[in-house]
Amino acid sequence: MTVKVARSRPADAVFRLLAPGDSSSAAIEDGVVSLDGGTRPRRIALTDVIDISHRTFLRWSRVAIAHDDTRTVISGLPRTCARAFVDALRDQWKLAIERRLSEASPGIESAMAELLALNQPRRYLAAHVMERLLERTGSLSASFPDPLPGQLARTTAGQGLDVIRGLLQAPEVARRRANAMFVEQELARSKGFFDAFEAHPLTEAQRRAIVVDEDANLVVAAAGSGKTSVIAAKAAHLAVGGFRHPSEILLLAFSRDARAEMQARIQHRVGGDIGERLTVMTFHALGLSVLGAVEGKVPSLARVAEDERAMTQLLRQIIHDLLPVRRFAAVMTSWFQREFAPYRSLFEFRTWGQYWDYIRAHEIRSLQGEQVKSFEECEIANFLFLNGIPYAYERAYEHDTATPDRRQYQPDFYLPMHGIYIEHFAISREGNTPPFIPRDAYLQGITWKRRLHEQHGTTLLETYSYEKAEGVLTSSLEAKLAEQGVELQPMSGKGVFGPLEALGRVDAFTSLTSTFLQHFKSAGMTIAQARRKARALPGSKRCLAYLKVFTPIFERYQALLEQRDEIDFNDMIIRAADHVEAGRYVSPYRYILVDEFQDISPARARLLKALLGQRRDHQLFAVGDDWQSIYRFAGSDISIMREFAANFGVMERSDLEQSFRLSDRVANSATRFILENPAQLKKQVTTHRKAPTTSIHIGYGRNQDGALLHEALARIASTAPDDGSKTSVLLLGRYRHLRPTNLRALQAEFRRLSLDYKTIHRAKGLEADHVVVLGVGAGRLGFPTEMTDDPILDVVLAQPEGHTNAEERRLFYVALTRSRGEVYLISNESAPSSFVQELEEEGHDVDHFGPRPAHRYVCPTCKGGELLRRHGKNGDFYGCSNYPYCDRTEQPCPSCGKGLVTRDSASTRPQCGTCSVEQQACPDCDEGWLVAKVGKYGGFFGCSTFPACEYTRSRS
Repeated sequence: MTVKVARSRPADAVFRLLAPGDSSSAAIEDGVVSLDGGTRPRRIALTDVIDISHRTFLRWSRVAIAHDDTRTVISGLPRTCARAFVDALRDQWKLAIERRLSEASPGIESAMAELLALNQPRRYLAAHVMERLLERTGSLSASFPDPLPGQLARTTAGQGLDVIRGLLQAPEVARRRANAMFVEQELARSKGFFDAFEAHPLTEAQRRAIVVDEDANLVVAAAGSGKTSVIAAKAAHLAVGGFRHPSEILLLAFSRDARAEMQARIQHRVGGDIGERLTVMTFHALGLSVLGAVEGKVPSLARVAEDERAMTQLLRQIIHDLLPVRRFAAVMTSWFQREFAPYRSLFEFRTWGQYWDYIRAHEIRSLQGEQVKSFEECEIANFLFLNGIPYAYERAYEHDTATPDRRQYQPDFYLPMHGIYIEHFAISREGNTPPFIPRDAYLQGITWKRRLHEQHGTTLLETYSYEKAEGVLTSSLEAKLAEQGVELQPMSGKGVFGPLEALGRVDAFTSLTSTFLQHFKSAGMTIAQARRKARALPGSKRCLAYLKVFTPIFERYQALLEQRDEIDFNDMIIRAADHVEAGRYVSPYRYILVDEFQDISPARARLLKALLGQRRDHQLFAVGDDWQSIYRFAGSDISIMREFAANFGVMERSDLEQSFRLSDRVANSATRFILENPAQLKKQVTTHRKAPTTSIHIGYGRNQDGALLHEALARIASTAPDDGSKTSVLLLGRYRHLRPTNLRALQAEFRRLSLDYKTIHRAKGLEADHVVVLGVGAGRLGFPTEMTDDPILDVVLAQPEGHTNAEERRLFYVALTRSRGEVYLISNESAPSSFVQELEEEGHDVDHFGPRPAHRYVCPTCKGGELLRRHGKNGDFYGCSNYPYCDRTEQPCPSCGKGLVTRDSASTRPQCGTCSVEQQACPDCDEGWLVAKVGKYGGFFGCSTFPACEYTRSRS
């Protein structure tokens, strides 16, 4: 049939009937509708047509053909002509669809069979399997109009098409239903396997974690929940069940010991040909195998790749060798003078105690070795030291100023070669003091010092906090010294190294640089990228200053590796990832299982993603516990596990929450403790053992109190069985130096016990009947350590951790969870750990052993330290634990000579904490009480808080 038409609005594909003789036409031939005429002829395959409609008006008709998301309209047709055209078009359309439906029938039947199999699934419908199914069924559905015309909808193929379209409307619902069905059926089918794989049947949670088989699977395991059993059983289940060929399965461990344990377990439980064909490797071995396969030889791995001490020694040597280079010596000297720690102004703090915590955390100690009282004083001291100007810190003033109520004046700095004193004043340009320093009294003190120097004719130079804020502290001091005729004699680079090494500054710096280097290389960063990131961070000036020091060290490090024809671990992993990503290495492994996934680094994660990305059907099974992520210093990045889906795609999470190791009391307390950090993945740990009594015991002693350790061991030995067996006791410490020196003698004394000392890092993965944790105190080498992570690491870390002591908290959790029985924590009475205090103050299930802890008195001056009883040349006194930063002292109670008199508020009388005798309250302040004193005019009563309160009263 042919109809003469003319096209009028080609952009809209609207056609109008022309007068006789026009050359435009519409025709149906060989399953194609041809619309000719105008500038854009059209050809529409009938199989692409979705719908045909026509509308009749008073004298003419319009025909619309919907096809390929397009609507072509032919207008202005005579009514009879339009009807004939539409009838013919529909007849031909049905014939074309019928032919295509017949051709597609095998594909529809195959898809139908797959869909029907979802009711009795033989394997888990992972995302990649569903994706392929949706691609096939989606293509079939798109090939036909919906609904099918006429009787075609009622044919077998047509009905199959309807079923396919039903799936496409809610594919995830169908997938979840099929997977739920598979899991239940597979648990039943594999019951015998799961019952017999280990000495005891696997738990329901372990079985489900194994059966769930998504593209990416994350198993979050509690301490002692049998994660090694799960990863070994998963590999065996894949191979024995026929889900994967054994040669396609790769198990990855982080250490040789873990790899050996995993391999032994698989051989023991599976054995035979399947056990031998499963591949178990470390990441180290995997990287080397990729490089060997692609490059034709296995490269030499530098000793520093796996030896932290060797890395530190190498970096120390590099720094020593670079110091004669003037430019490096200049940036290194600048770093140690003013950028040695992150600067925070006194004006940012609310109490002296908070500021002292900051000073201790970053070990603000001068290059000459003094424990200075502020960052700004430290910068001044370092400036003097590095420029060859001898000085004394807080040396007594050359003229006597001491009175019965005021100690001898000690200026901040004295320059003995020049007879110059330097005082640094914590004031803003407007003359304001930090919030915790009384402004009027402080300004009066400044006036007194100025008058004193004027009176005695001594030279006083002044520096101010606002000069540091304005970035001119040392340059301003340099100008003031020059006015007094003081010439600078800067130290050489080599001259600086000796004092830095003697103070341990080189070790601290190389440790920071080693950690930075590991993360820098693992992230595949360049120096330019690091600079860009540094500029966007708080403290960018210091970060950029560090990069000036780091860059030549890094370049020399890389050059040394090249000279020796060696690579380090990060180079190896990154080069392996490069080969995999470029397709130079084709992985034989389609299923990768990773143990201890919380320790993954960015470089390892990149290699994993490269291997998994080579084929759509590659899968990942990762097992780990983010609560036990304690190797940040070695390059691990906990955010990779926390953001598992973002890193590895469609995932399912399974939790192993039942611990076979812990008792309920230890598990509950440890869980509550670790979840104080809201960034940790949530899980609720359960146990099958109920402890009859409290299982966490806290003892307070002085320093490393051997008596408390002895008492803890005696208590453990008293309940040890007398059957010839040994009760294992793991002695744990934050550091190696906490190992008891009398360990052999203790072992000889407690013969029923098996004693072993480990650092907590070394103890990860171990367990014992009981645990004793030593050195749980405050301080720089305490637990948690006050050696905070340097903010510079934020340059190379993907996501800084926001919670205070996040990794130290996880380390403490690891210590608590090594015990099958009881945990003994030995803390420092004078400086208890904040973790121990948290356990007590937050209502955890803990009790005490050893001497009852003494009453704690918060220092009223710094609000951060505690007043502790001490012995001096004039007898006993109470002094602040923040000494020498805070020099607050109190005399013992005049009634008993032992306790400390305290006053909670203005409405209560001061009372001794030991003998409870009350003293007379100071009428002028809320803290003090009246103390009998003797002055040059005889006896009087003065406030115990002098000079904070200067109230006095005659004794008469």
